[in-house]
Amino acid sequence: MLVSGDGDEPCPEALGHVPLINRIIAMISLKKISNYILDDFSLDIREGELLALVGPSGSGKTTLLNVTSGLTEYTGRVLFNGKSVDCLPAYKREVGYVFQDLLLFPHLNVEQNLLLAMKRLKISRGEKTARVDQILGAFRISDLRCRYPHELSGGEQQRLALARAVVTEPKILLLDEPFASLDFRTARYLRQELRKQQRRLGLTTLFVTHNLAEARELGDRIAVLKQGRIEQTGTLEDVWFRQAAAETGFLEKPNILECSYCTCLGNGLVEVGWSGRKLLVPDDGFRISRVAILPDEIYISSERAPGPSINRFEGRIKTMVLSDGVVQVVVSVEGIDLRVEMTPEHFEALNVVEGQRVHGILKLRALKGC
Repeated sequence: MLVSGDGDEPCPEALGHVPLINRIIAMISLKKISNYILDDFSLDIREGELLALVGPSGSGKTTLLNVTSGLTEYTGRVLFNGKSVDCLPAYKREVGYVFQDLLLFPHLNVEQNLLLAMKRLKISRGEKTARVDQILGAFRISDLRCRYPHELSGGEQQRLALARAVVTEPKILLLDEPFASLDFRTARYLRQELRKQQRRLGLTTLFVTHNLAEARELGDRIAVLKQGRIEQTGTLEDVWFRQAAAETGFLEKPNILECSYCTCLGNGLVEVGWSGRKLLVPDDGFRISRVAILPDEIYISSERAPGPSINRFEGRIKTMVLSDGVVQVVVSVEGIDLRVEMTPEHFEALNVVEGQRVHGILKLRALKGC
């Protein structure tokens, strides 16, 4: 939903047209923000960065977006490019906002939703129409311009909400768990589209999610929020490996594998030793002493799967628990416990029991070294 607009410009490659206005990339600084949830909160978001904000329900994620956009009261300072916007109403802050429930206007079709978002912009009707054409093309919904929200699928509604948030070419984009209600495939596809458009538009973006998989796929950095305060900020590897992440509780915890040696192989690969076997890990340019992998990135089967003998292991099933719609399996590998997660359907197809020996694969691209 539009909060304001005027600023960033779509690039020609993204939209196939000449840009409308000069690009203005914003940096966000939140200084000592406090209200009914946030507690002396401070955070800097870099120019053009997509910062993923994760935290449990009630931690203040949505409130932080509302403070940034000017939709809720607070004490402290909000700065865009070093200039205070504290005295500006929401519609003058030049922010695009996609709410969790989208808030599309049901009595307006796709094109009318976009035109209404630009109502406050001081540009001609022709310029608005041209901008609508551009953004519909960018989000691949040009053929839906005359349809109403109830005639769109969930993914199409989400595209419209994103298009409406950026059609005003805002300096800043705020996203409040925009993919929470979508199925896995649609959500993943739209995350990829969002990331592509965010980079092309150069939008400074604050993306709220409770899903670490979304955060790791989209975020340049991740900020962990708990009880109105930032617990830590950094790259995915920072969040994974630092001790604070292990104490947060709500974050998806990776398996941490201690390595006995590390050898650079070239071609973007490093060989490490773990539990008496060799593992190949992507080379991130530093010496690796530990490797992390999320439980849902480990594949196990009762029979040895076909394919190259890379990052294979054998182990014995120690425990199996169904929790929150996910089967959590602990596999013992030479006395080391590996946590594995899978869907109930996948687990049922495995047809395994506790104590049974299984074959496994640590997915190469999912391994992160530190």
